Amino acid sequence: MTFPSRGCRTCKQRHIKVEEDRGLIFLNENEYAIGQRKRPRGPNLKATSIAQDQPNSATSSKADNVKALQEDALTAKRLLSNPLGFAIAPALDAPLEDYALTYYSRCYIEMPHGMPEMVDGHILQVKCALNSIFFSEPQSVLGLAISAVSHATFGRAQRSRSAVATGCTVYQQKYAKALAKTNMALKDASEALDDRVLLAVMLLSFYENTVMNQTSHISNRDIRREASRSFAHHDGAMAMLKLRRQRPQCSSSGMELDKLVRRQLTRSLLLRSLPLPPWLRDGSKYGEHGLALELDRCMVIVAKLRHQASNLCIGSPCLSRSDEHNNKLQCLELLGEARALDAALVIWENSVPVKDRFRTCTIQNGGRAENCNRIYNGTVHIYPTVGHAGMWNRYRAYRLAVNDTMLKVLSILVGHPGAEVRLLTEAVKSRTDSLADDFCASVPYILGLFHNYQMTGLDVAIITGDPASSEITVTASTAAFLCWPLTMVIMLPGLSMKHQRYLRDRLLELSEIVDDGLLERIANGVPPVPYGAENIP
Repeated sequence: MTFPSRGCRTCKQRHIKVEEDRGLIFLNENEYAIGQRKRPRGPNLKATSIAQDQPNSATSSKADNVKALQEDALTAKRLLSNPLGFAIAPALDAPLEDYALTYYSRCYIEMPHGMPEMVDGHILQVKCALNSIFFSEPQSVLGLAISAVSHATFGRAQRSRSAVATGCTVYQQKYAKALAKTNMALKDASEALDDRVLLAVMLLSFYENTVMNQTSHISNRDIRREASRSFAHHDGAMAMLKLRRQRPQCSSSGMELDKLVRRQLTRSLLLRSLPLPPWLRDGSKYGEHGLALELDRCMVIVAKLRHQASNLCIGSPCLSRSDEHNNKLQCLELLGEARALDAALVIWENSVPVKDRFRTCTIQNGGRAENCNRIYNGTVHIYPTVGHAGMWNRYRAYRLAVNDTMLKVLSILVGHPGAEVRLLTEAVKSRTDSLADDFCASVPYILGLFHNYQMTGLDVAIITGDPASSEITVTASTAAFLCWPLTMVIMLPGLSMKHQRYLRDRLLELSEIVDDGLLERIANGVPPVPYGAENIP
Protein backbone atom coordinates (compact mmCIF):
# COMPACT_ATOMS: atom_id res chain seq x y z
CA MET A 1 0.00 0.00 0.00
CA THR A 2 1.40 3.37 -1.01
CA PHE A 3 1.04 6.59 0.93
CA PRO A 4 0.92 10.08 -0.61
CA SER A 5 4.06 12.11 -0.24
CA ARG A 6 3.95 15.38 1.70
CA GLY A 7 6.58 16.89 -0.48
CA CYS A 8 6.07 20.11 -2.42
CA ARG A 9 4.93 20.09 -6.02
CA THR A 10 8.43 20.62 -7.36
CA CYS A 11 9.81 17.65 -5.38
CA LYS A 12 7.03 15.41 -6.70
CA GLN A 13 7.64 16.44 -10.30
CA ARG A 14 11.38 15.80 -9.96
CA HIS A 15 10.85 12.54 -8.10
CA ILE A 16 12.78 13.68 -5.01
CA LYS A 17 12.19 11.71 -1.82
CA VAL A 18 11.25 13.99 1.07
CA GLU A 19 12.63 13.26 4.53
CA GLU A 20 9.58 14.33 6.48
CA ASP A 21 11.11 13.78 9.92
CA ARG A 22 13.76 16.45 9.42
CA GLY A 23 12.44 18.50 6.48
CA LEU A 24 15.87 18.85 4.90
CA ILE A 25 14.55 18.58 1.37
CA PHE A 26 11.90 21.17 2.12
CA LEU A 27 14.61 23.53 3.33
CA ASN A 28 16.78 23.09 0.26
CA GLU A 29 13.91 23.23 -2.21
CA ASN A 30 12.52 26.45 -0.80
CA GLU A 31 15.93 28.06 -0.90
CA TYR A 32 15.82 27.44 -4.64
CA ALA A 33 12.16 28.47 -4.94
CA ILE A 34 12.56 31.88 -3.32
CA GLY A 35 15.75 32.57 -5.24
CA GLN A 36 18.15 32.55 -2.29
CA ARG A 37 20.22 29.75 -3.79
CA LYS A 38 20.90 29.04 -7.44
CA ARG A 39 19.81 25.62 -8.58
CA PRO A 40 22.78 23.49 -9.79
CA ARG A 41 22.86 22.47 -13.42
CA GLY A 42 22.72 18.87 -14.57
CA PRO A 43 20.53 15.87 -13.72
CA ASN A 44 20.16 14.58 -10.17
CA LEU A 45 20.66 10.96 -9.13
CA LYS A 46 16.98 10.15 -9.45
CA ALA A 47 16.73 11.62 -12.92
CA THR A 48 19.74 9.71 -14.30
CA SER A 49 17.84 6.52 -14.95
CA ILE A 50 14.98 8.48 -16.50
CA ALA A 51 17.34 10.27 -18.84
CA GLN A 52 18.68 6.95 -20.07
CA ASP A 53 15.22 5.86 -21.12
CA GLN A 54 14.43 9.31 -22.61
CA PRO A 55 17.65 10.74 -24.05
CA ASN A 56 15.93 13.82 -25.48
CA SER A 57 14.55 14.88 -22.11
CA ALA A 58 17.90 16.39 -21.06
CA THR A 59 17.52 19.16 -23.64
CA SER A 60 14.83 21.57 -22.55
CA SER A 61 13.47 24.44 -24.62
CA LYS A 62 13.38 28.04 -23.55
CA ALA A 63 9.65 27.84 -22.93
CA ASP A 64 10.17 24.87 -20.60
CA ASN A 65 12.71 26.83 -18.58
CA VAL A 66 10.31 29.75 -18.21
CA LYS A 67 7.57 27.36 -17.10
CA ALA A 68 9.87 25.82 -14.50
CA LEU A 69 10.72 29.24 -13.09
CA GLN A 70 7.05 30.13 -12.84
CA GLU A 71 6.27 26.86 -11.06
CA ASP A 72 9.08 27.48 -8.56
CA ALA A 73 7.76 30.97 -7.86
CA LEU A 74 4.20 29.72 -7.44
CA THR A 75 5.42 26.98 -5.09
CA ALA A 76 7.11 29.62 -2.96
CA LYS A 77 3.94 31.72 -2.97
CA ARG A 78 1.80 28.79 -1.82
CA LEU A 79 4.17 27.88 0.98
CA LEU A 80 4.61 31.42 2.21
CA SER A 81 0.86 32.15 2.16
CA ASN A 82 -0.06 28.97 4.05
CA PRO A 83 1.51 29.10 7.53
CA LEU A 84 -0.41 26.03 8.70
CA GLY A 85 1.09 23.81 6.02
CA PHE A 86 4.70 24.90 6.28
CA ALA A 87 6.83 27.34 8.24
CA ILE A 88 10.17 28.69 7.06
CA ALA A 89 12.98 27.28 9.17
CA PRO A 90 15.10 29.72 11.17
CA ALA A 91 18.06 28.75 9.01
CA LEU A 92 16.60 30.86 6.21
CA ASP A 93 17.38 34.10 7.97
CA ALA A 94 17.23 36.35 4.90
CA PRO A 95 16.12 40.00 4.97
CA LEU A 96 12.45 40.65 4.26
CA GLU A 97 13.57 42.89 1.42
CA ASP A 98 14.96 39.86 -0.41
CA TYR A 99 11.77 37.84 0.02
CA ALA A 100 9.58 40.73 -1.12
CA LEU A 101 11.72 41.54 -4.13
CA THR A 102 11.91 37.90 -5.21
CA TYR A 103 8.15 37.49 -4.94
CA TYR A 104 7.46 40.70 -6.88
CA SER A 105 9.97 39.85 -9.58
CA ARG A 106 8.74 36.33 -10.22
CA CYS A 107 5.00 36.95 -9.90
CA TYR A 108 4.69 40.40 -11.46
CA ILE A 109 7.67 40.91 -13.76
CA GLU A 110 8.20 37.54 -15.45
CA MET A 111 6.07 37.31 -18.58
CA PRO A 112 5.48 34.38 -20.96
CA HIS A 113 6.62 34.67 -24.55
CA GLY A 114 4.46 35.08 -27.64
CA MET A 115 2.28 37.93 -26.39
CA PRO A 116 0.90 40.44 -28.95
CA GLU A 117 2.71 43.76 -28.81
CA MET A 118 -0.46 45.77 -28.38
CA VAL A 119 -0.98 44.45 -24.82
CA ASP A 120 2.52 45.37 -23.59
CA GLY A 121 2.68 47.66 -20.58
CA HIS A 122 5.18 49.79 -18.71
CA ILE A 123 6.01 46.79 -16.50
CA LEU A 124 8.44 45.73 -19.25
CA GLN A 125 10.52 48.80 -18.49
CA VAL A 126 10.43 47.95 -14.78
CA LYS A 127 12.00 44.58 -15.57
CA CYS A 128 15.00 46.29 -17.15
CA ALA A 129 15.27 48.81 -14.32
CA LEU A 130 15.15 46.06 -11.70
CA ASN A 131 18.50 44.70 -12.85
CA SER A 132 20.26 47.92 -13.82
CA ILE A 133 19.06 50.50 -11.28
CA PHE A 134 17.55 48.94 -8.15
CA PHE A 135 20.70 47.23 -6.85
CA SER A 136 23.07 50.01 -7.91
CA GLU A 137 20.87 52.93 -6.78
CA PRO A 138 18.49 51.67 -4.07
CA GLN A 139 17.88 55.19 -2.74
CA SER A 140 16.87 56.60 -6.12
CA VAL A 141 13.28 57.51 -6.91
CA LEU A 142 12.72 54.32 -8.87
CA GLY A 143 14.57 52.16 -6.33
CA LEU A 144 12.36 53.41 -3.51
CA ALA A 145 9.22 52.86 -5.59
CA ILE A 146 10.19 49.28 -6.41
CA SER A 147 10.95 48.60 -2.76
CA ALA A 148 7.59 49.96 -1.59
CA VAL A 149 5.58 48.04 -4.20
CA SER A 150 7.42 44.76 -3.57
CA HIS A 151 6.84 45.01 0.19
CA ALA A 152 3.16 45.85 -0.29
CA THR A 153 2.42 43.01 -2.72
CA PHE A 154 4.40 40.47 -0.70
CA GLY A 155 2.66 41.46 2.52
CA ARG A 156 -0.81 41.32 1.00
CA ALA A 157 -0.08 37.92 -0.57
CA GLN A 158 0.96 36.58 2.85
CA ARG A 159 -2.10 38.12 4.50
CA SER A 160 0.39 39.39 7.06
CA ARG A 161 -0.24 42.69 8.81
CA SER A 162 3.40 42.94 9.87
CA ALA A 163 4.60 42.57 6.29
CA VAL A 164 2.12 45.15 5.04
CA ALA A 165 3.15 47.48 7.84
CA THR A 166 6.77 47.05 6.80
CA GLY A 167 5.81 48.02 3.25
CA CYS A 168 3.99 51.07 4.60
CA THR A 169 7.04 51.95 6.66
CA VAL A 170 9.19 51.80 3.56
CA TYR A 171 6.71 54.03 1.80
CA GLN A 172 6.40 56.52 4.64
CA GLN A 173 10.07 56.75 5.51
CA LYS A 174 11.68 56.41 2.11
CA TYR A 175 9.08 57.58 -0.39
CA ALA A 176 8.73 60.97 1.27
CA LYS A 177 12.19 61.66 -0.10
CA ALA A 178 11.23 60.20 -3.48
CA LEU A 179 8.10 62.35 -3.62
CA ALA A 180 10.15 65.43 -2.86
CA LYS A 181 12.55 64.46 -5.64
CA THR A 182 9.61 64.03 -8.01
CA ASN A 183 8.23 67.47 -7.18
CA MET A 184 11.67 69.00 -7.70
CA ALA A 185 11.96 67.14 -11.00
CA LEU A 186 8.81 68.81 -12.30
CA LYS A 187 10.53 72.16 -11.78
CA ASP A 188 13.73 71.06 -13.47
CA ALA A 189 13.25 70.24 -17.16
CA SER A 190 16.18 67.84 -17.29
CA GLU A 191 15.01 65.78 -14.32
CA ALA A 192 11.35 65.87 -15.32
CA LEU A 193 12.26 64.07 -18.54
CA ASP A 194 13.98 61.20 -16.72
CA ASP A 195 12.48 57.81 -17.53
CA ARG A 196 13.07 56.58 -13.98
CA VAL A 197 10.91 59.31 -12.45
CA LEU A 198 7.99 58.50 -14.77
CA LEU A 199 8.27 54.79 -14.02
CA ALA A 200 8.32 55.48 -10.28
CA VAL A 201 5.09 57.47 -10.48
CA MET A 202 3.35 54.67 -12.38
CA LEU A 203 4.52 52.08 -9.85
CA LEU A 204 3.28 54.11 -6.91
CA SER A 205 -0.20 54.31 -8.44
CA PHE A 206 -0.34 50.51 -8.20
CA TYR A 207 1.02 50.68 -4.65
CA GLU A 208 -2.01 52.76 -3.61
CA ASN A 209 -4.36 50.05 -4.89
CA THR A 210 -2.39 47.31 -3.15
CA VAL A 211 -2.47 48.83 0.35
CA MET A 212 -6.17 49.72 0.11
CA ASN A 213 -8.20 47.83 2.71
CA GLN A 214 -11.75 46.48 2.51
CA THR A 215 -13.32 49.14 4.74
CA SER A 216 -16.26 50.25 2.63
CA HIS A 217 -18.22 49.31 -0.44
CA ILE A 218 -17.75 51.05 -3.75
CA SER A 219 -20.01 51.71 -6.73
CA ASN A 220 -19.45 53.10 -10.18
CA ARG A 221 -20.47 56.53 -8.93
CA ASP A 222 -17.71 56.98 -6.36
CA ILE A 223 -14.74 55.21 -7.95
CA ARG A 224 -13.07 58.58 -8.50
CA ARG A 225 -13.20 59.23 -4.76
CA GLU A 226 -12.18 55.74 -3.63
CA ALA A 227 -9.28 55.51 -6.11
CA SER A 228 -8.37 59.18 -5.89
CA ARG A 229 -4.83 58.52 -4.64
CA SER A 230 -4.08 56.16 -7.53
CA PHE A 231 -5.66 58.51 -10.05
CA ALA A 232 -3.62 61.38 -8.61
CA HIS A 233 -0.45 59.53 -9.55
CA HIS A 234 -1.88 59.00 -13.06
CA ASP A 235 -2.59 62.71 -13.37
CA GLY A 236 0.97 63.46 -12.30
CA ALA A 237 2.32 61.00 -14.85
CA MET A 238 0.15 62.66 -17.49
CA ALA A 239 1.69 66.05 -16.69
CA MET A 240 5.16 64.54 -16.97
CA LEU A 241 4.29 62.84 -20.24
CA LYS A 242 3.13 66.14 -21.68
CA LEU A 243 6.49 67.69 -20.80
CA ARG A 244 8.30 64.75 -22.38
CA ARG A 245 6.38 65.20 -25.62
CA GLN A 246 7.85 68.69 -25.96
CA ARG A 247 11.39 67.35 -26.22
CA PRO A 248 13.17 68.15 -29.48
CA GLN A 249 14.83 64.71 -29.48
CA CYS A 250 14.07 61.46 -27.75
CA SER A 251 15.80 58.09 -27.51
CA SER A 252 14.11 54.93 -28.75
CA SER A 253 13.74 53.63 -25.20
CA GLY A 254 12.15 56.91 -24.14
CA MET A 255 9.67 56.76 -27.01
CA GLU A 256 8.78 53.21 -26.10
CA LEU A 257 8.18 54.20 -22.48
CA ASP A 258 5.94 57.09 -23.57
CA LYS A 259 3.83 54.68 -25.62
CA LEU A 260 3.47 52.15 -22.81
CA VAL A 261 2.63 54.78 -20.20
CA ARG A 262 0.09 56.40 -22.54
CA ARG A 263 -1.76 53.10 -22.82
CA GLN A 264 -2.22 52.93 -19.06
CA LEU A 265 -3.23 56.58 -18.78
CA THR A 266 -5.87 56.32 -21.51
CA ARG A 267 -7.48 53.37 -19.72
CA SER A 268 -7.46 55.39 -16.49
CA LEU A 269 -9.29 58.27 -18.20
CA LEU A 270 -11.79 55.90 -19.76
CA LEU A 271 -12.55 54.32 -16.39
CA ARG A 272 -13.28 57.80 -15.00
CA SER A 273 -15.45 58.79 -18.02
CA LEU A 274 -12.99 61.56 -18.92
CA PRO A 275 -12.02 62.52 -22.47
CA LEU A 276 -8.44 62.38 -23.69
CA PRO A 277 -6.69 65.76 -24.00
CA PRO A 278 -5.83 66.73 -27.60
CA TRP A 279 -2.10 66.05 -27.23
CA LEU A 280 -2.81 62.49 -26.05
CA ARG A 281 -5.31 61.43 -28.73
CA ASP A 282 -3.15 60.54 -31.73
CA GLY A 283 -1.63 57.16 -31.00
CA SER A 284 0.48 57.21 -34.18
CA LYS A 285 2.64 59.96 -32.63
CA TYR A 286 3.48 57.56 -29.81
CA GLY A 287 4.40 54.63 -32.01
CA GLU A 288 1.07 52.79 -32.34
CA HIS A 289 0.55 51.12 -35.71
CA GLY A 290 -1.50 48.48 -37.48
CA LEU A 291 -4.38 46.89 -35.60
CA ALA A 292 -3.22 48.48 -32.36
CA LEU A 293 -3.58 51.95 -33.89
CA GLU A 294 -7.03 51.22 -35.31
CA LEU A 295 -8.30 49.99 -31.96
CA ASP A 296 -6.62 52.94 -30.24
CA ARG A 297 -8.53 55.40 -32.45
CA CYS A 298 -11.79 53.71 -31.52
CA MET A 299 -10.85 53.92 -27.85
CA VAL A 300 -10.35 57.70 -28.11
CA ILE A 301 -13.89 58.08 -29.46
CA VAL A 302 -15.26 55.77 -26.74
CA ALA A 303 -13.77 58.06 -24.08
CA LYS A 304 -15.32 61.12 -25.74
CA LEU A 305 -18.78 59.55 -25.99
CA ARG A 306 -18.73 58.31 -22.40
CA HIS A 307 -17.83 61.79 -21.21
CA GLN A 308 -20.67 63.33 -23.22
CA ALA A 309 -23.15 60.72 -22.00
CA SER A 310 -22.17 61.35 -18.37
CA ASN A 311 -23.28 64.99 -18.75
CA LEU A 312 -26.72 64.18 -20.17
CA CYS A 313 -29.79 65.08 -18.15
CA ILE A 314 -32.03 62.08 -17.43
CA GLY A 315 -35.66 62.95 -16.79
CA SER A 316 -35.01 66.33 -15.17
CA PRO A 317 -38.32 68.17 -14.51
CA CYS A 318 -36.52 71.52 -14.39
CA LEU A 319 -35.78 71.63 -18.11
CA SER A 320 -37.66 74.14 -20.22
CA ARG A 321 -39.22 73.19 -23.54
CA SER A 322 -36.29 74.62 -25.48
CA ASP A 323 -33.82 72.82 -23.24
CA GLU A 324 -35.69 69.55 -23.76
CA HIS A 325 -35.50 70.06 -27.52
CA ASN A 326 -31.75 70.72 -27.35
CA ASN A 327 -31.29 67.72 -25.10
CA LYS A 328 -33.13 65.51 -27.60
CA LEU A 329 -30.98 66.76 -30.49
CA GLN A 330 -27.86 66.13 -28.45
CA CYS A 331 -29.04 62.61 -27.66
CA LEU A 332 -29.80 61.86 -31.30
CA GLU A 333 -26.36 63.11 -32.36
CA LEU A 334 -24.68 61.07 -29.63
CA LEU A 335 -26.69 58.00 -30.61
CA GLY A 336 -25.60 58.33 -34.24
CA GLU A 337 -21.92 58.60 -33.27
CA ALA A 338 -22.20 55.59 -30.97
CA ARG A 339 -23.78 53.44 -33.69
CA ALA A 340 -21.06 54.45 -36.17
CA LEU A 341 -18.36 53.64 -33.61
CA ASP A 342 -19.87 50.23 -32.90
CA ALA A 343 -19.80 49.48 -36.63
CA ALA A 344 -16.13 50.56 -36.78
CA LEU A 345 -15.29 48.18 -33.93
CA VAL A 346 -16.98 45.33 -35.80
CA ILE A 347 -14.78 46.13 -38.81
CA TRP A 348 -11.73 45.92 -36.55
CA GLU A 349 -12.86 42.53 -35.28
CA ASN A 350 -13.24 41.20 -38.80
CA SER A 351 -9.74 42.39 -39.73
CA VAL A 352 -8.00 40.40 -36.97
CA PRO A 353 -5.87 37.61 -38.54
CA VAL A 354 -6.97 34.01 -38.08
CA LYS A 355 -3.84 33.19 -36.04
CA ASP A 356 -4.90 35.73 -33.41
CA ARG A 357 -8.48 34.50 -33.05
CA PHE A 358 -10.01 32.21 -30.45
CA ARG A 359 -12.05 29.01 -30.37
CA THR A 360 -15.31 28.55 -28.51
CA CYS A 361 -15.56 25.23 -26.66
CA THR A 362 -17.99 23.48 -24.37
CA ILE A 363 -17.12 22.27 -20.90
CA GLN A 364 -17.03 18.69 -19.70
CA ASN A 365 -17.46 18.95 -15.96
CA GLY A 366 -14.85 17.34 -13.74
CA GLY A 367 -17.40 16.26 -11.13
CA ARG A 368 -17.44 19.29 -8.79
CA ALA A 369 -20.42 21.60 -8.50
CA GLU A 370 -18.09 24.48 -7.63
CA ASN A 371 -16.42 24.18 -11.02
CA CYS A 372 -19.72 24.62 -12.87
CA ASN A 373 -20.37 27.92 -11.08
CA ARG A 374 -17.01 29.25 -12.22
CA ILE A 375 -17.77 28.58 -15.89
CA TYR A 376 -20.48 30.75 -17.40
CA ASN A 377 -23.11 28.70 -19.25
CA GLY A 378 -20.65 25.83 -19.71
CA THR A 379 -18.74 27.64 -22.49
CA VAL A 380 -15.14 28.83 -22.63
CA HIS A 381 -12.78 30.44 -25.12
CA ILE A 382 -9.30 29.15 -25.93
CA TYR A 383 -6.77 31.74 -27.12
CA PRO A 384 -3.26 31.48 -28.57
CA THR A 385 -1.89 33.21 -25.45
CA VAL A 386 -3.18 35.03 -22.38
CA GLY A 387 -2.12 38.26 -24.09
CA HIS A 388 -4.52 37.53 -26.95
CA ALA A 389 -7.30 37.05 -24.41
CA GLY A 390 -6.45 40.45 -22.96
CA MET A 391 -6.56 42.02 -26.43
CA TRP A 392 -10.00 40.60 -27.16
CA ASN A 393 -11.38 41.61 -23.77
CA ARG A 394 -10.28 45.19 -24.26
CA TYR A 395 -12.13 45.18 -27.57
CA ARG A 396 -15.23 43.77 -25.88
CA ALA A 397 -14.98 46.33 -23.07
CA TYR A 398 -14.95 49.12 -25.67
CA ARG A 399 -17.99 47.72 -27.45
CA LEU A 400 -19.87 47.15 -24.21
CA ALA A 401 -19.13 50.74 -23.18
CA VAL A 402 -20.43 52.02 -26.53
CA ASN A 403 -23.63 49.98 -26.30
CA ASP A 404 -24.08 51.07 -22.69
CA THR A 405 -23.92 54.67 -23.92
CA MET A 406 -26.62 53.84 -26.44
CA LEU A 407 -28.84 52.38 -23.72
CA LYS A 408 -28.48 55.53 -21.65
CA VAL A 409 -29.34 57.76 -24.60
CA LEU A 410 -32.31 55.59 -25.54
CA SER A 411 -33.62 55.69 -21.96
CA ILE A 412 -33.69 59.49 -22.27
CA LEU A 413 -35.35 59.48 -25.68
CA VAL A 414 -38.18 57.30 -24.36
CA GLY A 415 -39.58 60.36 -22.59
CA HIS A 416 -39.61 62.48 -25.73
CA PRO A 417 -42.73 62.39 -27.94
CA GLY A 418 -42.31 61.00 -31.43
CA ALA A 419 -39.22 58.94 -30.57
CA GLU A 420 -39.61 55.26 -31.53
CA VAL A 421 -36.82 53.60 -29.61
CA ARG A 422 -38.30 50.30 -28.48
CA LEU A 423 -36.98 48.14 -31.33
CA LEU A 424 -33.56 49.79 -31.22
CA THR A 425 -33.40 49.34 -27.45
CA GLU A 426 -34.15 45.63 -27.79
CA ALA A 427 -31.43 45.26 -30.45
CA VAL A 428 -28.84 47.03 -28.25
CA LYS A 429 -29.75 44.88 -25.23
CA SER A 430 -29.43 41.72 -27.30
CA ARG A 431 -26.02 42.82 -28.58
CA THR A 432 -24.93 43.70 -25.05
CA ASP A 433 -25.91 40.26 -23.77
CA SER A 434 -24.01 38.58 -26.63
CA LEU A 435 -20.86 40.61 -25.92
CA ALA A 436 -21.17 39.93 -22.19
CA ASP A 437 -21.50 36.19 -22.90
CA ASP A 438 -18.24 36.28 -24.89
CA PHE A 439 -16.54 38.26 -22.13
CA CYS A 440 -17.63 35.73 -19.49
CA ALA A 441 -16.45 32.86 -21.70
CA SER A 442 -12.95 34.38 -21.89
CA VAL A 443 -12.45 34.77 -18.14
CA PRO A 444 -11.80 31.07 -17.30
CA TYR A 445 -8.87 30.94 -19.74
CA ILE A 446 -7.11 33.89 -18.10
CA LEU A 447 -7.81 32.70 -14.56
CA GLY A 448 -6.72 29.15 -15.37
CA LEU A 449 -10.04 27.58 -14.43
CA PHE A 450 -9.49 24.71 -16.85
CA HIS A 451 -6.25 22.97 -17.54
CA ASN A 452 -6.68 20.28 -20.17
CA TYR A 453 -8.50 19.87 -23.47
CA GLN A 454 -8.55 17.31 -26.25
CA MET A 455 -9.50 17.65 -29.90
CA THR A 456 -11.89 15.02 -31.30
CA GLY A 457 -12.83 16.19 -34.73
CA LEU A 458 -14.58 19.49 -34.15
CA ASP A 459 -15.59 18.70 -30.57
CA VAL A 460 -13.45 19.89 -27.68
CA ALA A 461 -13.73 18.45 -24.17
CA ILE A 462 -12.54 20.65 -21.31
CA ILE A 463 -11.70 19.31 -17.85
CA THR A 464 -12.25 22.02 -15.25
CA GLY A 465 -9.66 22.68 -12.56
CA ASP A 466 -9.87 22.50 -8.81
CA PRO A 467 -11.56 25.61 -7.33
CA ALA A 468 -8.57 26.08 -5.00
CA SER A 469 -6.02 25.96 -7.80
CA SER A 470 -6.34 29.43 -9.33
CA GLU A 471 -3.14 30.76 -7.79
CA ILE A 472 -1.29 27.63 -8.93
CA THR A 473 -2.13 27.95 -12.62
CA VAL A 474 -1.93 31.71 -13.09
CA THR A 475 0.41 34.49 -11.97
CA ALA A 476 -0.23 38.15 -11.30
CA SER A 477 1.67 39.15 -14.45
CA THR A 478 -0.76 37.25 -16.69
CA ALA A 479 -3.91 37.84 -14.63
CA ALA A 480 -3.26 41.59 -14.93
CA PHE A 481 -4.51 41.42 -18.53
CA LEU A 482 -8.01 40.99 -17.11
CA CYS A 483 -7.92 43.76 -14.48
CA TRP A 484 -8.93 46.80 -16.52
CA PRO A 485 -11.44 45.15 -18.91
CA LEU A 486 -13.22 43.36 -16.06
CA THR A 487 -13.35 46.49 -13.91
CA MET A 488 -14.63 48.53 -16.83
CA VAL A 489 -17.38 46.05 -17.70
CA ILE A 490 -18.58 45.64 -14.10
CA MET A 491 -19.06 49.40 -13.84
CA LEU A 492 -21.55 49.43 -16.75
CA PRO A 493 -25.21 49.77 -15.63
CA GLY A 494 -26.48 48.15 -18.83
CA LEU A 495 -25.11 44.75 -17.83
CA SER A 496 -27.66 42.12 -16.75
CA MET A 497 -27.71 40.96 -13.15
CA LYS A 498 -26.73 37.44 -14.20
CA HIS A 499 -23.56 38.71 -15.86
CA GLN A 500 -22.92 41.05 -12.94
CA ARG A 501 -23.01 38.23 -10.39
CA TYR A 502 -20.67 36.00 -12.35
CA LEU A 503 -18.13 38.72 -13.17
CA ARG A 504 -18.07 40.08 -9.61
CA ASP A 505 -17.22 36.63 -8.26
CA ARG A 506 -14.39 36.34 -10.77
CA LEU A 507 -13.16 39.86 -9.93
CA LEU A 508 -12.89 38.83 -6.29
CA GLU A 509 -10.68 35.91 -7.32
CA LEU A 510 -8.65 38.22 -9.53
CA SER A 511 -8.08 40.70 -6.69
CA GLU A 512 -6.47 37.93 -4.62
CA ILE A 513 -4.18 36.90 -7.46
CA VAL A 514 -2.94 40.42 -8.29
CA ASP A 515 -2.99 41.64 -4.64
CA ASP A 516 -5.22 44.62 -5.47
CA GLY A 517 -7.36 46.12 -2.71
CA LEU A 518 -9.29 48.41 -5.04
CA LEU A 519 -10.50 45.48 -7.13
CA GLU A 520 -11.59 43.74 -3.93
CA ARG A 521 -13.68 46.74 -2.96
CA ILE A 522 -15.31 46.88 -6.38
CA ALA A 523 -16.08 43.15 -6.30
CA ASN A 524 -17.77 43.48 -2.89
CA GLY A 525 -19.45 46.75 -3.77
CA VAL A 526 -22.92 47.78 -4.86
CA PRO A 527 -23.86 46.88 -8.45
CA PRO A 528 -24.67 49.88 -10.66
CA VAL A 529 -28.33 50.80 -11.07
CA PRO A 530 -29.64 49.73 -14.50
CA TYR A 531 -31.15 52.29 -16.86
CA GLY A 532 -34.46 50.43 -16.96
CA ALA A 533 -36.25 47.58 -15.28
CA GLU A 534 -35.97 45.61 -18.51
CA ASN A 535 -32.27 45.00 -17.79
CA ILE A 536 -33.05 42.81 -14.79
CA PRO A 537 -33.94 39.24 -15.81
